[in-house]
Amino acid sequence: MYYDQSHGKAENALPGFSEKWWEMLRFSAEEAQRLGLTFEIHISNGFVAGGPWITNETGMKRLAASELLIEGGHFFEGKLGAPVNQYNFCKDVAVLAFPVNEETGTSRTEKIKISSNLTGIDLNNIFAAKPKSLTQIPATKDGSVYINMEFPDDFTARSISYEVRPQGKATTSATNIPGPPAETFVGTGYRILPDLGQLEVSEDGINYKTVCNLKPIYRAHESWRQKTISFNAVKGKYYRLNLHSWWDDEMRNPDLQIGAVVLSSSARLDQWEEKAGLYAEYIECDKTPDYSASEVINSQQIINLNDKMDANGILRWDAPNGKWMVMRFAYVPTGASIKHGRKNLMGRECDKLSATAVKLQWDNYVAKIIDSLKCTNSGHLSGIAMDSHEAGAQNWTDDFIEQFKQRQGYNPMIYLPAMMGYIVDGVKESDSFLFDVRRNIADMISDNYYGTIEKLCNKNGLIFTAQAIGNALCIAGDPIQAKSKVSKPQGEFWGIHPDGNYDIKESSSAAHLYGKKIASAEAYTDVKYSASLAYLKSLADYAYAFGINEFVICASAYQPWLDKIPGSTGGGRHYAINRNNTWWKYSSSFWDFQARNAYIIRQGKPAIDLCVYLGENAPVKILTYRLPDIPGGFDFDAFTTHALLTRMNVSDEKITLPDGISYKMMILPRNGDITLNALQKIHSLVKGGAKIYGSRPAHSNSGKDIEKDTEYQKLTDELWGENPETSGSKQFGKGHVYWGMPLAEAIDHAHIVPDVRMEKGNTKEAMIYFAHRQLADAHIYFIDNHKDEAEDNIFTFAAKGKYAQLWNTVTGERFSLPVLQTSNKTTSVKLYLHPRESYFIILTDREEQLPAISWFYPKDEVQTIEGDWQVYFDEKLGGPGYTKFEILEDWTTNADPRIKYYSGTAVYRKKVTIDVANDRIFLQLGNPGFVAHVFINSQDAGIVWCSPWNIEITKYLIDGENDIEIHVANSLMNRMIYDASLKENERITYAYPMIASPDDKLEPSGLKQVELIRKR
Repeated sequence: MYYDQSHGKAENALPGFSEKWWEMLRFSAEEAQRLGLTFEIHISNGFVAGGPWITNETGMKRLAASELLIEGGHFFEGKLGAPVNQYNFCKDVAVLAFPVNEETGTSRTEKIKISSNLTGIDLNNIFAAKPKSLTQIPATKDGSVYINMEFPDDFTARSISYEVRPQGKATTSATNIPGPPAETFVGTGYRILPDLGQLEVSEDGINYKTVCNLKPIYRAHESWRQKTISFNAVKGKYYRLNLHSWWDDEMRNPDLQIGAVVLSSSARLDQWEEKAGLYAEYIECDKTPDYSASEVINSQQIINLNDKMDANGILRWDAPNGKWMVMRFAYVPTGASIKHGRKNLMGRECDKLSATAVKLQWDNYVAKIIDSLKCTNSGHLSGIAMDSHEAGAQNWTDDFIEQFKQRQGYNPMIYLPAMMGYIVDGVKESDSFLFDVRRNIADMISDNYYGTIEKLCNKNGLIFTAQAIGNALCIAGDPIQAKSKVSKPQGEFWGIHPDGNYDIKESSSAAHLYGKKIASAEAYTDVKYSASLAYLKSLADYAYAFGINEFVICASAYQPWLDKIPGSTGGGRHYAINRNNTWWKYSSSFWDFQARNAYIIRQGKPAIDLCVYLGENAPVKILTYRLPDIPGGFDFDAFTTHALLTRMNVSDEKITLPDGISYKMMILPRNGDITLNALQKIHSLVKGGAKIYGSRPAHSNSGKDIEKDTEYQKLTDELWGENPETSGSKQFGKGHVYWGMPLAEAIDHAHIVPDVRMEKGNTKEAMIYFAHRQLADAHIYFIDNHKDEAEDNIFTFAAKGKYAQLWNTVTGERFSLPVLQTSNKTTSVKLYLHPRESYFIILTDREEQLPAISWFYPKDEVQTIEGDWQVYFDEKLGGPGYTKFEILEDWTTNADPRIKYYSGTAVYRKKVTIDVANDRIFLQLGNPGFVAHVFINSQDAGIVWCSPWNIEITKYLIDGENDIEIHVANSLMNRMIYDASLKENERITYAYPMIASPDDKLEPSGLKQVELIRKR
């Protein structure tokens, strides 16, 4: 896949679309064709979809508003200021007015005195509406920093807004990895940050009481930095920000940067910026106070003034008596731009809600490449790929209102003030409207962004692979729904996640739900040169178990040199899977392993017992802490409302999909996020025989359902009963509903047996990962022992088969397995899995003549090879040449820096006397610090690169003296670490920029023990 990125300054990168650039592209396409490879391009130069042809109008947008408070009772003529933004661009959407009460005001409309106990800071800048930069307040342990506000008279406050520099990692940027349910979010790199301090109020300026905590903003792929906190009305002449303890030890820069502080009398929705889709965050329970009707806006009193303002922003209006807030709504650019691109093709990200903007991106980049390759007959373009969206949030586009009417079924116009945080009719009503706004965004992303590209690909005979929307969900989207719109849904798994992640689970779930054969993954992202093939295999194994059957390797950077290793040019990233890695020439078995396994996992259809409903409250994603405690032996797919409504039916007490896939139980979201449409479908499924687990939801969160509580309650009464016990079950129609009890108990009550059961323990506790595929005449189970201990157990599979086979995922060898017990529903076999070992288990009624399995146990007869070894370290790689090891040792413990820091292949040689007899003899190497190539008596015996770290050498041995030669390759890191302390002309390795430092950890290297193991 030709992904045209330029990292760092890229001073010498060729201009995009230049003659030399076209030569490189055409050569790549032609070379791919010569080698029999498919050839794909990325949707854009750089990351991820945009360029200089994208303008303010066709780029990403957000809704903004200006406000003007006027006194009614007379004819008003005056200019309404346009929403201020740094791009000096806006397009009007609406002008609305609503009456406000007498105490309406802000710290900006009142003449307040500002003071602080901290000198040397610009206090006025802290309260400026549009500060040029935030004010920096240094972290101090000398007590609180007070920012004092003195009003002329008592001031009633209900909310405070401020901008603050983001810190930490946002939940929407943190990867969800397997773990137990929790009350709060958990994810890679995420931590709960301290509050910034408190807002306090006082009547006398001496005695203060807390009004609210000031919350931090987390760092996302986003420029947004405003937050609003709402609270019950308080009154006082004196207010202050009590800022303290806002940092933790992990912050690189603990200083606080704050600005645009405004204290307001208006009731606002708590943290409305997230609810309005201006900043992507998973929506939790609302903390807005239950304001009275007199404190909020009555929608019946909102007046549409669209026809009262001219093109110059002049409002002419005969305003009724009283005070009126006039709001001029307009959309403005978010400013999001692509990154990592060639300078001349850098530009804005295209509008993610607009099919027109997407078509513009296609025409100016993809279409030109398609045309050029065709005209020059340069290879064959087979597909278009798209990386994850990391350009931040967007909540508006030019036809948003019309699309909202069509999709949500009502006119959003009078509720637009809620998109600026105002409360219209009530908290429930405003939250429900913003729920629909986020849902509208998610639906438009799926249809207008990904759906449009899919149509364009289909028109041009291309396959569309996309990480729709991406692991970092920095926009109010629905990734599983978005993945339904692309030919090959894709997730990603990184080197930093050794035990799995749920982004790839979303990819496989979408493939299963929407009848797509391939579930793709960006694979091994950011693995370092410290990663061995064995470690990469362990990542691959969990990806297979999570349902992935295509790997798109990330990545190979431009490396033009034949005399520099590793020659990295990835802007500081390793991009270690390339020809210059020390293990590359030994890796053919690793690539065969992937090709073979991906092919097998594409056969048949997935067999999965549970489907987990995530709801539709965008942004919506598999979140570890919200998942139920799924018991061992069960796998699951996740889905959102689109799949529920368009793909799911019921048959034979199972939830079925059109392609023949079925689930035995549906699990509802524990937060009760179920709209009326979704509840109606669930009701029909249960009535038809489905089994459902989950608590009774209280109401719909959608504004579409605001007047339909009676119908909603009727459905929940029928499913759960009118006054259900805390825990219980209820039959409705042909189906059952379970709630309150642990999921494992509900599954047991429903008589659903584990897909994989173990005699001792269970798959969850034992870290046995698995995937199950069903064919017309067989069942395929992929089994991964994802731990560093062996597993010796009897496994019972929920599938019928007279015969069992074991297929070795590494060697491709196939064996017959004795069936211990079989019935109409289950089959039991004994398995022994070494640490980190994986197998395919095949259950079938068709007999095939295969060799019987012979387990390789550590308790077999073991003989350690003693004595010295001759070892050769390549002098060209900085090694000492020939040396003798009296005993085998880790190279990194050697006193000679030429050995301690050596990276590359070292050759061990030794003569060993062996009485072969009639035994099978294996060479056991342990982990040799990456990979070992074994030669016995000058014959190639094979490569050892993963557990169980042994190889059979019987057929190469002779009775008596045998020559053993072992080529061992270690990590390239060790030499790069050493070179980082040397002058440039003394170095063996080269990377630009350098990717190792002298303080990095050396990787264990070399043989520590070699054993002969006999099987008699």
